Amino acid sequence: MLLFLATITIVAVASKLLGCRGTALLTRSSLHDSAVIGFGMAPRGEVAMIIALIGLDRGLIGQDLYVAIILMSLITTIFTPIVLRNWLFPDGKVRAAT
Repeated sequence: MLLFLATITIVAVASKLLGCRGTALLTRSSLHDSAVIGFGMAPRGEVAMIIALIGLDRGLIGQDLYVAIILMSLITTIFTPIVLRNWLFPDGKVRAAT
């Protein structure tokens, strides 16, 4: 179960980062700017929880998968501000958009 949780969490974050990077290439934005947007979009929050609850209620997913989705939502929600603050803005200064 921990391996599955790690996998869906990594896929959740990576899909946002890759999607934003692709768009950044089209708009000629920097890697830093695309990473900020990608990590900012990473939290899955209530949408994933609602969809998972509907799946659980209808018997489409089991309780173990439901718990993994809820934990992934919590991890991405907690992880995002840490990444934005410590990795992308280590000096605490936000760069002006160019």
